[in-house]
Amino acid sequence: MGEINWVQVIVALVGGGAAGAIINALVSAHRAGRQRVGRRIDILPVFRQTGSASALRANIAVTHENQTTTFENLFLAEIQVVNRGNSDMGEFKFGATLGEGDRCIYVEATTPDRHHQVVQQTPVTPQAPQRAIDFTLKPFNREDSYSFRLYVVIPQRHDEPKAVELGSPSPIRFVDVREIARLRVGRHAIVLWRSP
Repeated sequence: MGEINWVQVIVALVGGGAAGAIINALVSAHRAGRQRVGRRIDILPVFRQTGSASALRANIAVTHENQTTTFENLFLAEIQVVNRGNSDMGEFKFGATLGEGDRCIYVEATTPDRHHQVVQQTPVTPQAPQRAIDFTLKPFNREDSYSFRLYVVIPQRHDEPKAVELGSPSPIRFVDVREIARLRVGRHAIVLWRSP
């Protein structure tokens, strides 16, 4: 027997389907990984008291189901979630948790169309404000985008709301929705496009 020609062995393995099996295993592993969900959170003041004793003082009156409740401040937390993963989800559960002392008094949700729905698991009213609100989105297909407006009040001693945190029991990871595409080169990631 002569010497083994390793070049011919490697060419035979690559041509015989071993490379296809390796590529298929890599793609399957990537798809089985944690799905990415884009998130954007912006907090906008609607009305807030100033700390000055000589400043104008006012209260906001909110009426819900024939009951009026007053607040000294009001902020909007605008939240957007987008399926940036490579899989469609029949439903997606997630929650928003406000900072200590902050409370949500009302929620508005916007769906992509009439075939998508938001189920708000946590009842929120001005009379029963909540710190943690849970939602279920049905469906949550690739590139689906849902928007939420949380009407938030804060304690009198605070100037603005604390950060809103999102969480989910699903195997996902939240990423900034403004980073749309990344190119991976070795250990480095290059942002190809970022929204303004």
